[in-house]
Amino acid sequence: MKARLQRTAARDNSLIVSFGFNQYLMEMSRLVTQRFHGDIDSYFILAALSVTSIGHVLADPAKARRYASLNARIEEDYAHIRLLPLAEITGMPRTTVRRKIAKLMALGYVEHDPKHGYRVIKGSMANCPHLRQIMQTQIALMLRLFNVMLGGALIELQPGEGRHRKLASVGRPIK
Repeated sequence: MKARLQRTAARDNSLIVSFGFNQYLMEMSRLVTQRFHGDIDSYFILAALSVTSIGHVLADPAKARRYASLNARIEEDYAHIRLLPLAEITGMPRTTVRRKIAKLMALGYVEHDPKHGYRVIKGSMANCPHLRQIMQTQIALMLRLFNVMLGGALIELQPGEGRHRKLASVGRPIK
């Protein structure tokens, strides 16, 4: 009897988690589509470029610890990536990636070095209100999803004052 109840509870919980995840995915897709005027591919390429641009820094364990705080700014130069590996990562044809990157360069997000490839321009996304809104919404939706997964055991987080965000660090209490 107990095993049957646990199976039923697990199935019910998996449906709730599935619903939460799909709600997150749909809301993010809608927001990205709206902000990028229907061009989800450009956002996907920008996300892939962002991950590869800072991935080399976070792959180093010492640097990963150094940048563990959300407020820590990465000081090292971002890595470049060539067109072919970027096309392989995104699963898109090189011509499509090249065309979309040209749009991202025109928007001021990406720079090109003929010798090294493409990379995200440091600080370029910080001044873009639509990207900031996408990221803030993404965080709120992820918290909602985790809240569903944990059965309501997660308290909703709200941005605090700038002074408190500077004082707070991973593993350090606010003074």
